[in-house]
Amino acid sequence: MDARSELPDLRHELKFVTGEESYAELCMALRLDRSGVRELHAPRVVQSLYLDTPAGRALQENLAGLSERKKLRLRWYGADATRVRGTLEKKCRENSLGWKESVAIPGELAVRGVERRAFVAALARALDPAWKDELGPLGPAQWVRYRREYLTTADRRVRLTIDRALAFFDQRLCARLDDSAPSAAPRVLVLELKCEPEQLERARELAANLPLAPGRCSKFVLASEPGSGPLVSLDEV
Repeated sequence: MDARSELPDLRHELKFVTGEESYAELCMALRLDRSGVRELHAPRVVQSLYLDTPAGRALQENLAGLSERKKLRLRWYGADATRVRGTLEKKCRENSLGWKESVAIPGELAVRGVERRAFVAALARALDPAWKDELGPLGPAQWVRYRREYLTTADRRVRLTIDRALAFFDQRLCARLDDSAPSAAPRVLVLELKCEPEQLERARELAANLPLAPGRCSKFVLASEPGSGPLVSLDEV
């Protein structure tokens, strides 16, 4: 059996990047699409704290476009950042396929204002040994916040998300985790089409009717190196 078939949440992701001012035009195109795009569930605020090595290994792997790479992040929902109920996620990529492994953090975890080493120590205490090994030398690198809308085609074979109001907070030089001063970054909108491998052609048909060009846009990279993205291309990322 192919080892990848045993991986959770194996999927293709097609990304589209444009300025936030294109939101109304995009929504109109989606409403008119014959696939019957509709809301899947209510929008919500998404927050992610990305972890990286002191030398920025995850960032460099992404910038280099390595076909196999991974990154670790703490994700939670809602505007609060004092005591959060989050999930530690490992996002993995192999060529055009991606998957995500995750573990819920038991109880609440303090984020805003916490000394960075104390934060990592608290996170490690909440994890089982296998996930502690994933942490290794990692520390807080980028804090990202945005508003996400969740959509789906009528047959639910293709899922869509629209991310707006992106805000980035660089943590690499912060002694304590801080979201008071956002980094300078382009005002972009990110649309993602997500589907299982066997539904890729259906996702491509939907994408062909959109007034956007496919592109590369890693929020982690955009936060860390704004000059390196977003990148318009024909890549699936």
